[in-house]
Order: sequence, then structure tokens, then C-alpha cells
Amino acid sequence: MVIAKYENELLVVWKDPITRNRIVIGRLWKEDEKFHFEYIRECENERGSIERAIKMGYKPIKIFEDIDEKYTSDELFAPFLNRLNGKDRKGEPFEVLKRTGGRLSTDTLEFMKPIDEEKKNRTVTFNIAGWRHYDGQKALENLEEGQKLHLEIEEDNIYDMHAIEVWTTDKNYKLGYVPAVYSRYVDKLVENGEYEAVIDNINPEAGPYEIVEVKFSGKMVNPKVEETKISNA
Repeated sequence: MVIAKYENELLVVWKDPITRNRIVIGRLWKEDEKFHFEYIRECENERGSIERAIKMGYKPIKIFEDIDEKYTSDELFAPFLNRLNGKDRKGEPFEVLKRTGGRLSTDTLEFMKPIDEEKKNRTVTFNIAGWRHYDGQKALENLEEGQKLHLEIEEDNIYDMHAIEVWTTDKNYKLGYVPAVYSRYVDKLVENGEYEAVIDNINPEAGPYEIVEVKFSGKMVNPKVEETKISNA
């Protein structure tokens, strides 16, 4: 499972252009005014790792070719900084990556917040996947921050056995899906009804993927992590 390891961290995710599957390949974090990047290895997470991505065709960025290296820089690494426009590069680029996910139409990388898991609690904030393909725009004027949402396992999804649909509580509108990077780690909570999903932020002027941000929280019956894994090292 890929969970939070550092205090101010983003997961670097690669999307396979053929299967569209998303694989977590690394961690980017900011600490003591410096930026750090390291790959997630197969021993840490078999399904989300740089080794798995390479087997599926991913080619590491040139400045990160050594998958054993831990990289440090005074500035945000150029391949990540270049994903932002001019004004965003001058301010707090790491915060912009958090907010926007740094998605470009020209490549297959994006940035996502890790799951925070401590004892029985599992929390994550995410944007709704597939927003433009479902009823999001129709429902938008009726949505508000703090509003609860209904999540439901999509049992007949032949592409993702962990797929989770996002609905309004009255089931009148399907808004999209929980991003696949997270769904495999929270599907049991949804299945058992041991969760809360609330609209954390709405920005009608944003791109389709960023319009609605959802805060998910739930409690595991048999948690695998008994202590916080976040460190300052």
C-alpha cells in the first residue's frame, strides 16, 4: 500500500497510455526549503513501483535515470516545474502541483496526494475522476461545500475490480469515480459503509478534473498499519 511517508509529500503517478492504468512510481516532497524525489521500489509496494512501471514500458526521466538514487534540489526539479505556467512557477510551485495535479496533455505523469493512514483511520482528499463523462455539470448548481456524497462499488466494471462510483446522496446524479490510485485501498470501507465522503472544495472555473474536491475518511476494522508512518527523515 502506498501511504504517506513524509510530512509534505506528493505521489508521482504514471498512466499507462495503452491500458490507462495508473501506477505510483515515486515520491516528491518538500522539507527544509529543499525538494526531494525518490522512486517507490517493488519491495515497498509491488503494484505501485518503478520496477512495475518499467516492465510496462515506462522510461525514467533523464535526470532521474538512477532508480536507486535519492534526489535533492534547492529548486523544484525542472521536469516538474515545467508543467506549470509562468506565474505559478514564481510563487509556490509545489502547492500548485498539489492543487492541479500537474497534468499535461503531452505526457503521462500526474501528482496526487498520498493516503494518510494512522491506526484505524484512513483519509485522503481527491478530485472526482471522469467528471465530464457523467452528471457532474448537471448537478453542479446543487452541490455545495460540506455536502455529503454517496460512494458505491461498481461490481460489473470489467476494467477495475475496485471501481468506486461517486453519487449524490439521493442517487439522482452520478458524478464520476474515486481515482483508481485510491480505490483499491478504500473499497472495503465503502463496501462496509464505514466511511464519510464530503465535498471539500468546489471551483466551477477549474478544469473538469479539478472542479470538485472530495475528502474521504474511514476506519479500518483490521488495520495493517498500527502507527503513523510519516517521518521527518
